[in-house]
Amino acid sequence: MKESNTLKFAIKHGFIQIFSANFINKVIQFGITIVLTRILEKKVYGSFIYAQNILNMFLLLEGLGMVSGILQYCSMEDDKEKKLSYLKYALKVGILFNGLIAISIILFTLFFELPVKGSTEILGYFSLIPLLTIFFNEMQTFLRTELRNKEFSILSVTNTFLFFIGNLVLGILFNIKGIVIGRYLSYILSIFLGIYMLKDDLKRLVHIDYPKLAERKEFLKYSIVCCLTSSMSQLLYLMDTFLVGLIIKDQSIVASYKTATLVPFNLVFIPNSIIMFIYPYFAKKYDDKKWIKEKYNILQKYLFLFNAAITIFLIIFAPQVINILFTKSYADSLSTFRILMVGYFISGTFRIPSGNILSSMKEVKVNFYNSIISGVANILLDIALIKKMGSNGAAIATVAVYIISSLISNIYLHKKLK
Repeated sequence: MKESNTLKFAIKHGFIQIFSANFINKVIQFGITIVLTRILEKKVYGSFIYAQNILNMFLLLEGLGMVSGILQYCSMEDDKEKKLSYLKYALKVGILFNGLIAISIILFTLFFELPVKGSTEILGYFSLIPLLTIFFNEMQTFLRTELRNKEFSILSVTNTFLFFIGNLVLGILFNIKGIVIGRYLSYILSIFLGIYMLKDDLKRLVHIDYPKLAERKEFLKYSIVCCLTSSMSQLLYLMDTFLVGLIIKDQSIVASYKTATLVPFNLVFIPNSIIMFIYPYFAKKYDDKKWIKEKYNILQKYLFLFNAAITIFLIIFAPQVINILFTKSYADSLSTFRILMVGYFISGTFRIPSGNILSSMKEVKVNFYNSIISGVANILLDIALIKKMGSNGAAIATVAVYIISSLISNIYLHKKLK
């Protein structure tokens, strides 16, 4: 299939809806950040984002990887009853495991104190969030596997928009507590919408049997490996902020570093939107190496050109971007921002696409080993460089790890596709 036909197919089958939804989500999320940096004092904002960072670390093991299992196995299956059996099993395991995560957060806040002042209390407010995120994420993912991209996009944007309204209105009225309440309400209302979209499928779950024992074992094994791999991968985004707070213990520096990460880290919605659309198709063709190689080469070529243009533009106009989005009080994040933009180019062009394609081919072991190597390297480099260079050291460590991870996954993928 020619490149022009590939692009026409993507546009016809819902890529525009997915990309538009993710773009709108990122715009709204930036709006949330802009609101927070203006209604919260810088030190309070530092405490809030540190607590949120710790919450995300607890959620690294969310649902024991059931979301990844749904994406892969429900995409592979054409039989609706088989898809629903996997969904039923994933909902049971995911909700039970996230209940344990919620209990762990409560116990943590009772017996331990975080290094950044005020963040322990805020983390306690977030303790029940895992019970909502797993149900919401599993419903979203099932919509993806059904190629119901319009409904997926509506649900995603609704959740983000509700969170924005909660931050704006309740944040102004009740400060931190209002922001937390807004987050709970956004998930609860979005879950009701998701239940409505999937009402016919969810009704059928009562009469659907769980997958056979051998199928459950295979599904669980795949999900756990993906969960551990994803956990190590996401640590690259979370560990930096955690160690900056742990080593430097300054709320303002934590706030500035986190602010510097927002644009580079959130720009990954571009490759992620593409992966979100193409993943079910790659999963169906997981054993067709010729097809995968052809499509992957097209994907990487366009990502290289697009990401290079974005990266160069934002590095040049970094001062203006920071002043407009976050005010001059965050001007100290300029050099960190530029370093992380280089990281975005490497991650968005090489690391994210190759890792996801390997996952769609069920080559999850190499991703797992890659994540271990990257995770260990990230921690060691962070500790060494943050002590010497502060937040810039954390940014340099992130870029270095992106390079290592990208080399491993791309070399293995090209070898596998020969």
